[in-house]
Formats: sequence, C-alpha cells, structure tokens
Amino acid sequence: MYLSETLARDQYQETLARAHEARLAHQATALRKMTRVRQRAERRLLEAWRRADELYAALDTAP
Repeated sequence: MYLSETLARDQYQETLARAHEARLAHQATALRKMTRVRQRAERRLLEAWRRADELYAALDTAP
C-alpha cells in the first residue's frame, strides 16, 4: 500500500510541475506577443504624429 501511495504522490507532483511549466511557457508566449503588438502600436502612433506635423507644416498653421 505504501509503495502505491508513494508512486501516486510522485506522479501527482510531476503532473503539477509539468502543468506549472506549461503555464509559464504559455504566459511567456503571450507576453512576447503583447510586446510585439505594443511596439507595432507605438510605431504607428509615432508615424501618425510625424504625418500630422507634416500636414500642419504644409498648411503653415502649426498649433
């Protein structure tokens, strides 16, 4: 009985450890994706500001 309980406990601990590692891997992947999305949004925003500055300069009515 003791041997089967020990084996079951060990398997359970291994399952928990694998689940934890899988969660960490998923979170790391999500973080990388969010970082890329944020960087792309920042680039678009900067480009929009540059374009707005160009348009104001062209109109010679910069605020």
